[in-house]
This record gives sequence, C-alpha cells and structure tokens, in this order.
Amino acid sequence: MFPEWITVLARDHQSDVLRLNDSLKLRGDSLLDPEVPPHTFVGDIKRMKTNDCVLLLGINPKRNHDEKFQRVNLDLPKKCISNYHQTKDGNSLQELWDFQTNYFLRDERNRTYFNKYGDWLGKNWFRNTYDQYGGNEAKQMVCHRHLIEVDTVQYFSHKTGLNPEILADLIESDPALIANMKMIETIIEKIQPRWIQITGKSGWTIVERLFGIGEFTETNPGLKKGTEIRMGYLKIGERITPVLMHKFFGSMAGINSNVEKEQVAKAWDEWMISQNL
Repeated sequence: MFPEWITVLARDHQSDVLRLNDSLKLRGDSLLDPEVPPHTFVGDIKRMKTNDCVLLLGINPKRNHDEKFQRVNLDLPKKCISNYHQTKDGNSLQELWDFQTNYFLRDERNRTYFNKYGDWLGKNWFRNTYDQYGGNEAKQMVCHRHLIEVDTVQYFSHKTGLNPEILADLIESDPALIANMKMIETIIEKIQPRWIQITGKSGWTIVERLFGIGEFTETNPGLKKGTEIRMGYLKIGERITPVLMHKFFGSMAGINSNVEKEQVAKAWDEWMISQNL
C-alpha cells in the first residue's frame, strides 16, 4: 500500500461525485454513480519490472449491475473503507489491496475487456510470458505480469460522456481528480512502464494537453478512421514516458480485427525504433 492510494479511497466519494456530475454537466447514463466507491487501479504493482510493463489509462470505469459487480466493486470496498474510517489503520484496507493486486488472477476479472490487451501485448512484446501458457491463460498471465490499469476519472458510470476539455480543466483544479492523478504519478514512478497506453480518443485531448512533451506523431496504419493513433511522450510527475494513444479495442469505431491490431502494433514498433527505444 502507499499513501496516495489510501488518500483516494478515504475521500468522501459521494460528495466528490455529486460535485463532478455538476461540474462536468453530466446527464442520464453518463452520470457518475455516487454509491460506488472509487476505482483506483488493478494489477500487481510489486511484480512489475522496470521497462517490462505497460500502464493502460482509460477514461472512467463502467458501472454494471450484476452480482459480481456488487460483490467486488461495492460490498468489498465499502466494507474496507468503512473499517479504515473507524480504525485509521491501513491494514483495514488489506483485503481490497489484495483483490486489486491479484485482479488478473481472480474469477471476477473482466475477461472480455482485458483478454484483448493480454493477447495483443503478449503476441507482440511479452512472448516469454505468453508462450509459457495456452489460450486464455496466456492472455491472463500477460496482464498479471505486465499490465497495470488506471482511469483518468476514478468513478463509475454506465456510459462515458465526459467532455475532455472540461475534464482537463478539472484535473488541474478538482481535489478528487488531483488526488487520483497523484496516485497515478506514484504508480508510474513505482513501475516505470515501457510505455503508457491511452485507450479511447477522449483521453488523447486530456493527456496531450496536460502532460504532452514536444511534438506528437499522428498516423493511420489501417484503412479506416478507427485505426488512427498518436505517439509521443508524456511527463506525468517527474517521469517522461513514451505514449501510444489509440481508439477502443473491439469497437466498430475503433480497432476491431486482428489485422487492425497488428497494423497498430507494427506502427508502434516502428515509431519506438525511430526513437531508439
């Protein structure tokens, strides 16, 4: 555990969410849910090795209503956070910490979402891990050994409707989002990823405006707008890290075929080679 993680969890997330809903002018399915505690990260931070892992940065987590979601995204964090407020003892959060760091080994993990990244990363950059296993287990273990996932906004909504320009302003001024970004800075410093990967085009505006360093390269290695990517460098905290920005995997408006995934991988490899990375 580390202090910045505890700070995010210990905030009054209901008040934070109500304020952000108003500031972001959210409505309907895009409203952040004040009943769900914040999502902080998933992945085994202690296992990650310098330059041998990737930080995946999304916009905000998806709110579901099934029993699994209730158990691990409401019941578990609410219990741990309540105990922490009563005791002020970080050990009260141990069960939640264990869940998050072992997320990719858990039955509750989002297989549909993360298997796409585990497969893509494993085939192209982490073959030593990928080839030790077969099928979905290979994708799972690539994530467990080489991936940490975080979100720009730590609160859940059924659909993402965040205005990137307004959100970029709030990341610099809203105390809840400032705390979340400080947590992300600490994670980056701890794991020192080979690159940061931004999924979803809304995130491009935010990270480039707030953290971009120098000129960015935009290219489209495919045949449709969904395979557009941007590449460059971000300075988050004190660390400068390469960044790959792409649209959603599995989306009709994004990267949705193996051919397209390989086109993006090849373009990213070529850019990294050009940068002597």
